[in-house]
Amino acid sequence: MSLNESIVEDAALEWFGELGYAVGHGPHIAPGEPAAERDSFGEVVLAGRLREAIRRLNLR
Repeated sequence: MSLNESIVEDAALEWFGELGYAVGHGPHIAPGEPAAERDSFGEVVLAGRLREAIRRLNLR
């Protein structure tokens, strides 16, 4: 079996799902979409998600 990006990505998504992480589909949150989480692909950090994660950590 040859190893390629798709195999690695599918395995990682499965592992993260098993750990309880929500797995989303990139095009659904892409710039210009109704559920966009950034204004451009140049924004590599999803600021809203980061702020929410920090808020949850600070509540502990």
